[in-house]
Amino acid sequence: MKSEIKKIFVINIQLIECIVKIVYNFRIQNIDKALRLVTVAINQLNMLIELLLDNKNYFVNNHYPINNDFIMNLFSSLLEAQEKQDYVLLADIYEGQLMPFLIDIQIIINTKEGIIYDEIKYNENLRFLGDKDKEIFNALNISPNPNELLKKGYEIEYTLTGLMTLAIIDNGQKYYLHSNNNVINEANILANSWYSEEKSEYIIYGLGLAYHVKELIDINNDIIIQIYESDINIIQLACAFSDIKNLLSNTNVKLFFDPEFTKIGSKLSNINDNNGLYIHYPSLKNIKNNKIKEKFENYFIQHSSITNQINLMNSNFNSNIKNYNALVDELKYYFKNKDLYIIAAGPSLDVNYLQLKEVAKNNIILATGTVFRKLLKVGIEPNFVIVTDANERVYSQIKGFEQYQIPMLILSTAYKEFAQEYSGKKYLICQKDYKKAEEYAKKMGASLYRTGGSVSTTALDIGIQFECKRIIFLGLDLAYTDNFVHAEGTSRRNLADTKDLRQIEDIYGKKVYTSRSLDMYRQWIEKRISGAEGIEFIDATEGGARIKGMKTCKLSDVI
Repeated sequence: MKSEIKKIFVINIQLIECIVKIVYNFRIQNIDKALRLVTVAINQLNMLIELLLDNKNYFVNNHYPINNDFIMNLFSSLLEAQEKQDYVLLADIYEGQLMPFLIDIQIIINTKEGIIYDEIKYNENLRFLGDKDKEIFNALNISPNPNELLKKGYEIEYTLTGLMTLAIIDNGQKYYLHSNNNVINEANILANSWYSEEKSEYIIYGLGLAYHVKELIDINNDIIIQIYESDINIIQLACAFSDIKNLLSNTNVKLFFDPEFTKIGSKLSNINDNNGLYIHYPSLKNIKNNKIKEKFENYFIQHSSITNQINLMNSNFNSNIKNYNALVDELKYYFKNKDLYIIAAGPSLDVNYLQLKEVAKNNIILATGTVFRKLLKVGIEPNFVIVTDANERVYSQIKGFEQYQIPMLILSTAYKEFAQEYSGKKYLICQKDYKKAEEYAKKMGASLYRTGGSVSTTALDIGIQFECKRIIFLGLDLAYTDNFVHAEGTSRRNLADTKDLRQIEDIYGKKVYTSRSLDMYRQWIEKRISGAEGIEFIDATEGGARIKGMKTCKLSDVI
């Protein structure tokens, strides 16, 4: 590639990166930062225009004439919008006119020049890593060189911006680790979604070509970032096709080669308010150890769920603490030494739920909100009903039954209309690992309860902390027994398809489909009951997943 064309190519990459951030900051009304970036962009644009006009023939030969009038008009439009302080229009021009122009130039250069493998830059990156980490350097020397890797299931492609993206082919299927469109914009969005002023340390699994890491450190150069990668081939390709040396020159950014996941495992035991684990989700697909992969997927689901719902949870919490009658702690001595029947909505509930009419009066039936209506319709009145979901759609569980006086246990972040509209006595549950609930519990002298991610797991923790004699589950399939999702008349009934589902062992030793979230609840339950003493745990579901640590038997035998 001619040196001046290469210079155009590099300036374009820098300009595109700058424009992504200009547009983002104008859109979130961070005008000061956007204007500082505009100053940088204008300087780069001046250099680019000069180079483009000097090399018009290169682009004419590629059927893309560099039009002097177009460039000058575009430049004038930018300056005019800036002088008028019309920052909405200014962002639109950067995004809708200048960005497509730059991308077209990059596409022409990419098409003419092909994939560029800079061996000098690659060797510089290797030497740099060798000085920083001998373990990585030795592993890289064993790994095939980049050209060999590109024949063995790894693919490098240019994105529209001129930067590379990385794809992996696994069992004939191809998946990307980064966008093959505007990779900078993708990384910027992800980094901003991760960044929190409360976090000083970021533990990231998944290196890829490190665009997401670069964008994160660009947001705040003072944070500490630790990147863990289990595939040495990914590190090899990052050395060849990304600016890994420049990134790791920052002393706050450290890369760990962790094929056995022991290094990141030791970090996870020390997660606190000042740090956090962040998973580059596309990198999960490349984890070869299925057990580790499953654990990371479970964490990702939990973390995403909390992140996506935090505003809703806060809104519900602020309402719920004004609309309850008592803390759930007050019920401990009512539950103590009694049999607790927790009724979930799994498909096997239809097999035996009518037998609940025979449960002794001195024992406790705790219904999840999903089965509340189903039980009442057949004349079974539970002693308590429990609700935990933050979403509005779950209010249908009690809609039309608000006049009942059966006491309700309400998680502090459960949908607020439960506490607002239900006429029975309402007991508030303060959960662990939700900051507002922890602060409120401390203020009120209340206990904290582990939720485990679902209503059934929350009910289990309450039963354990209340020192019940036996905890008996019904409808706790944690799987799609007979390809059904829920018991009849509770929620969605039929399983649409089995794509992306896991297979686990059921109570009869056969294979049954389950989702990642249901399997996560099963694992949580197994871990929770393994440390509980003096309580007998019984799975009387008569179907569904096998749960280690629980005695499996028929409900009629339990009663």
